[in-house]
Amino acid sequence: MGPRGGAGAELGAPRGEMPHLASGDAASSLHLRSCDADGEGQHFEIDRSGPGALLRLKASPGTCVGVDGEGAERGKRLTRADCDTGGEALRFELPERGQGPIRWAPQRNLCLTVQGPAAVEDEEFDSGAEGARMVFQVALEPCEEGLQSQAFLAPRDLGGSAFVGVNLGGWLLLEEWMWPGEMSHKGIHDEWSLIAKYGGPEDPRAQKIMHRHWENFLREEHLDQLARFGITHVRVPVGYWLMGSVYNVSDGFVDGGEVYLRRLMRWLKQRRMKAVLDLHALPGGQAVDGFTGRRYDQATFFLESAHFERGKRAAEALADLILDYEAQPSSSGVVVGIELLNEPLHDFWDAPMGIRAFYEEMVPWVRQKLPAEKYMVLLSFMDSPHTPTADWLAEARSKDPVSFAGVVYDLHLYHLFGDNTAPWTPGQDHCKTCCRDPHLIKPMFSKSVPSIIGEYALSTGFAGWEEDGFARTHLENQWSLFNTTEAVVGSFQWNFRLLLPDEKLDMYKEWSLLDLINSGYLPPDGVYGSDLSARCPQLGDRVGSECPSFENMTVIWTSRCEWQLRANASASAPGRTLSAEEAESIVELAVARRSCGLEWFALVASLLLGVRV
Repeated sequence: MGPRGGAGAELGAPRGEMPHLASGDAASSLHLRSCDADGEGQHFEIDRSGPGALLRLKASPGTCVGVDGEGAERGKRLTRADCDTGGEALRFELPERGQGPIRWAPQRNLCLTVQGPAAVEDEEFDSGAEGARMVFQVALEPCEEGLQSQAFLAPRDLGGSAFVGVNLGGWLLLEEWMWPGEMSHKGIHDEWSLIAKYGGPEDPRAQKIMHRHWENFLREEHLDQLARFGITHVRVPVGYWLMGSVYNVSDGFVDGGEVYLRRLMRWLKQRRMKAVLDLHALPGGQAVDGFTGRRYDQATFFLESAHFERGKRAAEALADLILDYEAQPSSSGVVVGIELLNEPLHDFWDAPMGIRAFYEEMVPWVRQKLPAEKYMVLLSFMDSPHTPTADWLAEARSKDPVSFAGVVYDLHLYHLFGDNTAPWTPGQDHCKTCCRDPHLIKPMFSKSVPSIIGEYALSTGFAGWEEDGFARTHLENQWSLFNTTEAVVGSFQWNFRLLLPDEKLDMYKEWSLLDLINSGYLPPDGVYGSDLSARCPQLGDRVGSECPSFENMTVIWTSRCEWQLRANASASAPGRTLSAEEAESIVELAVARRSCGLEWFALVASLLLGVRV
């Protein structure tokens, strides 16, 4: 499936099952079975012409999912049918707000339901494969509120339910705080300095420590755990030196990381996961931070023409690498996007060799190689408010709709680095996510500019995140915001893991998704056990009645947010801000509402639709 980029849709479940319309009259009913990335019977198009929607088989557009009219009132089978002659019986009502039941249009009390295991005799199906243990019937059953076997993720106008992804940061590009035992605790502030400590890029000691890190920091079992949690996409930060045509030993980096990236592509395809490759570090540094590989006093990428031109070659080389992966059967279809710059210093937006100039030249060039129907192009911006850059991207999409088709605004949305303030309470972050952050996204949404939250985190900058179920509530609030904001295509949490020091295992744990799961702060099937159908549903009607007001186009990422008492509250005058104790009650309410019935892993089928953005 493309990056919200084709008309194809996949109907599947958390553990990788996929509805499959088998060929032949003997096996024409709809079953849930193991996914096959190239399986013709598993890709559908959504036809919204007329009332309800037709589910067309992509490989045979004249064939639709239909209902066996001979069946009983309940338990009606879903079968192949002729789209042109089936009439209303082929139409289904999809959930309007991202997830929920899929109803049969002629009888709205009947819903698509995943049933128990079924025996399928089908020559297309390898009975000896692992997937043979995961074949389920799909039929129409009476709709029941809250029944997880009837909970589907459904398409929206801008491309379906927002995907939930994670960053694979600290792997192919080191950051000091993510490997404190080897770096920050020893005064090493970037990858370049670590390699220099071990004698430089040609020294066997430096090569050994880097290859050992690449080999072990990301393993297959990590991807299995992430997939079970509900992660479908990964963002992979890389440095310009990863590409062989750009690599120069004099830069001070060890060569050879691309071999491990290529291996990752194979692993991801085996798990039907997708990737965005992020050019996280440019020659000379596009920012003054260690994430550029070498910390500089200035963002010399924008100051020296040699760096700027070499950065263009790095973007070209990354596009070529993506095409190479696409040409290999073991990794085709995995990469769905490229990011040209990460967090460039916004002071250089309009410089002669600046961010705008880089984007205006490189986007059309990259688009010639990477077509919009297969690949997103992510553009990172660091202004706040985001109105000027959102306006620029909207105008660029209008002036050059071919080159800028599928170009997505990458917004990084953190609640720290100067945002949260002491004394911190959970209510601060709930207010910001549920009331303020929608306005931070508004400049893009108001211009119909598709967006991705390329980085966000559970971290608040303060202790206390580990108490009273805050971690789960805060993360679900963020997912629900992204899922219910139509301009948002998906999100990537920072980060999948850290190398926590043995003497301080809780240090930065809130940044490590796998450690949060393994420590019990998050359930192993977190995404699938969450209600993302409305913004911050755990907080009840407080979002509608107690959010403060903001100016859509002027609110910035450090704007404070304080819950307001309801106008009819008897204990105080209208507009009084909540005390810390009152704000805490929001969390208690949320925990109480989510404490029941979500600890087991349920089979929830999902419908993911790709639509060109």
